[in-house]
Amino acid sequence: MPAIPESLVQRAEVAFEHFESTVTLAERGVTDIVSSLVRRINVPINNTSPAGLIEANTKDPWNKSGKYALGIVWFCLPLLVFAGLLRFYHLFTDKIRTVLHQEEVLKSSTTTSPDTDYEMSVLYTDKSTHKFFPREGPLPKTPKSQSSVSSIGPLNNCIALFRYVFYRPIRQIHYRKGWRPIIFPSLGICMIVAAAFIFTILYCFLPQPLYWKSIAFGSPPLAVRAGMMAVALMPWIVGLSMKANLISLITGIGHERLNVLHRWGGYLCLVLALIHTIPFYVTPVWDKDGRRTFEKMFQQTGFYVYGTGIAALVPLGFLCVHSLGPLRHKMYELFVSLHVPVAMVFLGMMFWHCHNYLTSWNYLFATLAIWLTSWLMRLFYLNWTNPFKMAWLIGDEAAVTIMPENAIKITIPTQMKWRPGQYVYLRMPGISVFENHPFTVASLCSDDFPSEYGESYRDMVLVFRPFGGFTNKVLRSALEHGPWHTYRAFVDGPYGGMNRRIEAFDTVVLIAGGSGITAIVSQLLALIKSMRDGKAVTKQVHVIWALKRPETMEWFREELRICREFAPPDSVQCQFYITAAKRIAGTNQIVSAKTPTRPVSLYFHDKVNEAFQNIADNRGPSPNFASKRNSAMIREEAGGDLEREKELRRENEDAITALPQAHLIPYNRSQTHLNPPASNPDPMPILPAPKPHSLAARRQDRNLSLDISQAVEAGTGAIDPNFNNSPTTSNNPNNNMQAFDFGFPSTPTEFQKNLMRFAFLPAAVKKKDGWSTEYGRPDVPYTLRELSKGFGRRTCVFVCGPPSMRVDVSRTVADLQKTVIGDGERDELFLHAENYAL
Repeated sequence: MPAIPESLVQRAEVAFEHFESTVTLAERGVTDIVSSLVRRINVPINNTSPAGLIEANTKDPWNKSGKYALGIVWFCLPLLVFAGLLRFYHLFTDKIRTVLHQEEVLKSSTTTSPDTDYEMSVLYTDKSTHKFFPREGPLPKTPKSQSSVSSIGPLNNCIALFRYVFYRPIRQIHYRKGWRPIIFPSLGICMIVAAAFIFTILYCFLPQPLYWKSIAFGSPPLAVRAGMMAVALMPWIVGLSMKANLISLITGIGHERLNVLHRWGGYLCLVLALIHTIPFYVTPVWDKDGRRTFEKMFQQTGFYVYGTGIAALVPLGFLCVHSLGPLRHKMYELFVSLHVPVAMVFLGMMFWHCHNYLTSWNYLFATLAIWLTSWLMRLFYLNWTNPFKMAWLIGDEAAVTIMPENAIKITIPTQMKWRPGQYVYLRMPGISVFENHPFTVASLCSDDFPSEYGESYRDMVLVFRPFGGFTNKVLRSALEHGPWHTYRAFVDGPYGGMNRRIEAFDTVVLIAGGSGITAIVSQLLALIKSMRDGKAVTKQVHVIWALKRPETMEWFREELRICREFAPPDSVQCQFYITAAKRIAGTNQIVSAKTPTRPVSLYFHDKVNEAFQNIADNRGPSPNFASKRNSAMIREEAGGDLEREKELRRENEDAITALPQAHLIPYNRSQTHLNPPASNPDPMPILPAPKPHSLAARRQDRNLSLDISQAVEAGTGAIDPNFNNSPTTSNNPNNNMQAFDFGFPSTPTEFQKNLMRFAFLPAAVKKKDGWSTEYGRPDVPYTLRELSKGFGRRTCVFVCGPPSMRVDVSRTVADLQKTVIGDGERDELFLHAENYAL
């Protein structure tokens, strides 16, 4: 290697010495500037200080500005305490009512008649301990079923008045056709957010002064107040955002509901951050000393004035902008992947910017502690983090099944526990590694529903419709791999659920729309089980399910069968509303409105039509008189005109009670919505069958077992839960589907729907066991008002469906609170509205 000249080495040493001196001077300059910034925050005073500086250190001194951060604490803490106390009061009173009921059941069971072989246990009086005609003494008192703590009239009236105001939803704003409407939160959330904005704005601008006479006297007081309140909001914002958090443990409110307050807390923090930033740029405009200070700062290379504040403000602005509703819905996956990392950057920038001034780091360390605690709590909600379970690090096994209407059913045998109505976040790496979506658990975690996987396992069932993204990937994977392929499932939860004991209410109304039944089924099964075990105060359960096509009933055929067969007598009433159907022109075949290649189940079609005919036959003083006019009336109306008489007789024969049967084309199982036929053959002509002379004859002529077996083979019909498939019916060669026809030439008009709705009044068509099916959309407000006439002391209304249904139910329940106020026979009318998208 050649030797380096000594002159070059000497020049390098000299250059290095010059570089060190330059760096030292730059460091001193930056240190002086930073020290000047620190001094401007809290400028010391002496005897020669100007009046403005003395005012800045005596009127609203900087070293005592930490009190403004306490304002946020004292605003949020009472709300948390109030919500927690209200929750524990309701849980306490619900528990007392159920315990009193259980004691009464046990007492009644010990005083029943002797256990003999001849005991008539089916009588309604078999458990009565009262003497019908006591010879002496006072009459026996009514058994105590209500707690005195939960029956305080003034308190119940105050709660009913509160619900009358806050249950009422806010009307949506549709500003352009085809665009997503502006949906407001609940009225209670709006009032909390409005109060928070008003309080913080007034707390910033009401105390005086807002600015000092010169920026040299210290930071503007307005900026200090807003900055301290923005920092104090950080623990609450993070606490409201976590899935497993202390606020949910105290209040019982799930994080999906608290997330609304989390977003608005972030928007309020951004507003306070802007109020904190702007005064530092407004003051130099009219303050010469401030301008001179800025010029000195700008002269330094590599230094930007207030750089740490800008570094914190930018990620905060990004977090608030990309969490706006339209942007969040449009790119949800990007939102989920970016939100948490950017929030971490924001918290780090806040530590850098606050520089431990006043009490700022106390709130930032509290934020970090809440964040880490919530993440540690979440480890107990994951199915793969427990080393004592088989799912440790590998998750549980999951099977995917395709049901009618392309619905997806995922069955996960797991050792996790959950309550009715709760939901979980599901991640399936075999389908998508990074996507994690919430789904409501439709099964019951109970010993009565064991899993074939083992004694400690329970089948967690998730049912949902495929729309796009992850759900569509699940459908395509199931079609590709078949029903025997299993997946690894990583489950996070359970979360949410109703924070009241549903078995503590005398009357329960469950309302579902479409796939919202997933949140209702588990509640219904749990409630019926408690009623049979004597652990539920509930005496009446009303189920209202609006579904577009009857095939949807196939999703929960077994659950509906259990509810129908094992519920206490006359305790459960179910009303099913089929809201969408269409008739193919030229074939008189009933099909789904949105999927015309899928025929509607003829079993329910026949049942509805048969009930309609029963009403028409039996209405009026005489069945025949109500449905048809006799010959004398026809001749009298015709007035001797033979042609008119023939026309009237034809109309009479075409009445609703004499709709002709039709031989329809047999349904081919291979021609489903997943495998449509290549070409449509000419339809078989409709041949009217001979019209029977009586309803009994029509029933004998109608072979419903053939239709049921064909619906089972096709996999698209909703079958009666009581029906048992037998090989004799399924192998019957006579497989021609025959059905009564409604006679509507096309999609029913509103008048025809109202006509059928009138025909299905509860007193007219409802079966003895309280189960009925109706064609058309349910009038939920009218139904609730009619049911309210028979409500007990305490009633729970549980709704899970589309926004329009939730709005109708919320508005109706709010109005019905007037029946509780001032009525000593009613204590409570509670509403729980669930978002069926979860």
